[in-house]
Amino acid sequence: MDYENFVKSAEEINNLHNVNYLETKDLNDFNWKAAYYICKEIYDKQQINKDGYVVIGLSGGRTPIDVYKNMCLIKDIKIDKSKLIFFIIDERYKSDDHKFSNYNNIKFLFHNLNINEKEQLYKPDTTKSIVDCILDYNDKIKIMIEKYKKVDIAILGMGSDFHIASLFPNIFYNIYMNNYQNNYIYNEKTLDFINNDQDNDNLKYLKEYVYFTTTNQFDVRKRITVSLNLLANVSSKIFLLNSKDKLDLWKNMLIKSYIEVNYNLYPATYLIDTSCTNENVNINNNNNNNNKNKNNYCYSNTTVISCGYENYTKSIEEIYDSKYALSLYSNSLNKEELLTIIIFGCSGDLAKKKIYPALFKLFCNNSLPKDLLIIGFARTVQDFDTFFDKIVIYLKRCLLCYEDWSISKKKDLLNGFKNRCRYFVGNYSSSESFENFNKYLTTIEEEEAKKKYYATCYKMNGSDYNISNNVAEDNISIDDENKTNEYFQMCTPKNCPDNVFSSNYNFPYVINRMLYLALPPHIFVSTLKNYKKNCLNSKGTDKILLEKPFGNDLDSFKMLSKQILENFNEQQIYRIDHYLGKDMVSGLLKLKFTNTFLLSLMNRHFIKCIKITLKETKGVYGRGQYFDPYGIIRDVMQNHMLQLLTLITMEDPIDLNDESVKNEKIKILKSIPSIKLEDTIIGQYEKAENFKEDENNDDESKKNHSYHDDPHIDKNSITPTFCTCILYINSINWYGVPIIFKSGKGLNKDICEIRIQFHNIMGSSDENMNNNEFVIILQPVEAIYLKMMIKKTGCEEMEEVQLNLTVNEKNKKINVPEAYETLLLECFKGHKKKFISDEELYESWRIFTPLLKELQEKQVKPLKYSFGSSGPKEVFGLVKKYYNYGKNYTHRPEFVRKSSFYEDDLLDIN
Repeated sequence: MDYENFVKSAEEINNLHNVNYLETKDLNDFNWKAAYYICKEIYDKQQINKDGYVVIGLSGGRTPIDVYKNMCLIKDIKIDKSKLIFFIIDERYKSDDHKFSNYNNIKFLFHNLNINEKEQLYKPDTTKSIVDCILDYNDKIKIMIEKYKKVDIAILGMGSDFHIASLFPNIFYNIYMNNYQNNYIYNEKTLDFINNDQDNDNLKYLKEYVYFTTTNQFDVRKRITVSLNLLANVSSKIFLLNSKDKLDLWKNMLIKSYIEVNYNLYPATYLIDTSCTNENVNINNNNNNNNKNKNNYCYSNTTVISCGYENYTKSIEEIYDSKYALSLYSNSLNKEELLTIIIFGCSGDLAKKKIYPALFKLFCNNSLPKDLLIIGFARTVQDFDTFFDKIVIYLKRCLLCYEDWSISKKKDLLNGFKNRCRYFVGNYSSSESFENFNKYLTTIEEEEAKKKYYATCYKMNGSDYNISNNVAEDNISIDDENKTNEYFQMCTPKNCPDNVFSSNYNFPYVINRMLYLALPPHIFVSTLKNYKKNCLNSKGTDKILLEKPFGNDLDSFKMLSKQILENFNEQQIYRIDHYLGKDMVSGLLKLKFTNTFLLSLMNRHFIKCIKITLKETKGVYGRGQYFDPYGIIRDVMQNHMLQLLTLITMEDPIDLNDESVKNEKIKILKSIPSIKLEDTIIGQYEKAENFKEDENNDDESKKNHSYHDDPHIDKNSITPTFCTCILYINSINWYGVPIIFKSGKGLNKDICEIRIQFHNIMGSSDENMNNNEFVIILQPVEAIYLKMMIKKTGCEEMEEVQLNLTVNEKNKKINVPEAYETLLLECFKGHKKKFISDEELYESWRIFTPLLKELQEKQVKPLKYSFGSSGPKEVFGLVKKYYNYGKNYTHRPEFVRKSSFYEDDLLDIN
């Protein structure tokens, strides 16, 4: 891109309510246009400012780095670099050469622009104590402002919790506690009050230029940041939003700010509200009156440069058009929308045993919006009460974890949840079924919207009476004729839109939907096509949750993915691997990246091998129809086990947001070559000769049987129920380290564990020296321990001991969410870190497909092993090449937290 092309594109800038929006086509276009826009701003400021000096605040992070790189390459905008003054907007409290240091990540800019850092750069001195660092930087910024009179430009981003710079919600409370109450950095008198949620005037008390803030969301907790008031007075504020996630966040912020203005929670809105000035700057540097901008009554000094959506400005404009209606709605949790959850395949076991109980617990914990509908869609002809009676037993089990709640409260919760549920009979491949479903769906959603409207108008008339979806008020219905008439009487023209009673009135009410396809993959496409054709949501977003398997090899996956993405975009798709929702799995990233000894040792120089084991005592009896077409490799290795591997071997992401974590996982997957048959052993269980049956066991799959005993399995089937294979990661950190995958059905115990075995000390003469191991157990209990060698008391011999790192003793009473609770809540919030991307699945199938094809083409017969054994005997020899068994005893922590199993036979539908 050159300057001439940039000027042409700049003509398309739209101004909406004090914000300029510059849309870009793709990431490359974004990086160049953003670079040119900033350089043009600098050039214009140098022409306006009498002395030619321009003061620029820089943010760090990944987003602006490529923009800064392009700024170094721009030659067709002549800038006097000797008169550029830079300062760091926010910094992590780390040394200047630390990889997380913002200065360290952007110092190339100063080098390429020939900036004299001593004279032209103001930055925190992180070699000082945190208190001295804050005070010193505050003095520097004060001197800078006194010298140059103002700040001209600030480059900003926005985090997933709406923070800008290092101003984390709640801003006032965070700053007050860290700078006045606890650390006494500033010796002003104690402020009169702390109100971090509702009163925005408290921010005016924070008059310093620089503050110390803290966060628990990122690896570096301590931060140095300039104040919100300083940023509000910057002449030109430029937000770089280069993904759909960030644009959705910005849009969500605008919606929420119209419901309740709150600068403490949404600091960017403070900058918007202070952004309209009388300064009139034309980006084209001419007086062309053919300006396409709207609301040209003033120049906006806040600009959003966006990438990810076409016609993004139009969607923002629609928000402003609905401002009046949006301002009517608010609740204590700031969840303003009606959330409709549609469960396709609701009569199947997955829905009954996992999805509905997870939703019920989220409902009990008040984690979902108060305005909630849960609609089940299935082929089984039955009325709603019959359907609900089938799931209520699983809902009641959820209440066992709420020991302190009264029976009456539990009953109210069950009734409240039931009142939110509906049941619809339809066919997944029938367009007519979905036409009828759309009529049904829109009708009940409009009823909920009207209920909200009437309740709001009633309250606006001065009544304290509240109609909502709270449990205690579920007996109130809009269908009550007397109550309806009362609402209409209260809805005067003064309080409601003129056409609120019109049957054609389009309620400006945000309706978001989550579609859960608890269905086999071959029904995905027809269901999504029919929904898109007949039921597509026009009042909000549609999020699609899909269950594995996603194909059975690379080609079938590519075909399925193509068909899905023809109907909905990748941003809307949430592919579930329930292991990513487990609490211990969620903690793997934090465990690795927040413990120095692990972070520094996790590489080929210290690690001998990694062994990931997933064993089940159950066979496949009773679910052979599901298992036989797939086998153990497709069932758990290609998905669950690979995901675990990526989490423990990935490089440290720049932050823990969705995109950063996904990118690092993909790097690992791309580094794994296809698995070779010679590095693989497959097995199939047969009936054991000597097997002690559990007399109390009623589960046929746990009783002694052969794989072929299942009536749905062909007697000649060679589908493996066991597999051990060796993988490698061809990266600098992991080159040559063997990764051992071991998994099977009908084995001697239930366990999912990760064993990270360290090299022995080089030159050690003790033959009995066993390797150190770091062990993470994920199920059936959760535990972490370290196997070490110490000297025996009273002699010179060494012995192996375990250092128990499990913290369950402290947390044993904590109600830990099940995997499906976590995943459903993350989907509702729009977080994708715990879901699998299309690219991850592509790479995982690339790794395993050649092995699967070779097994099929050569008709490799699996080795036999007895039901209830540890697997084929030949496996020991393969694993021993890479892994030192030593005293591989079973860890039994005193305090354990049970981890639930996932049953693959849950995907039956009715």
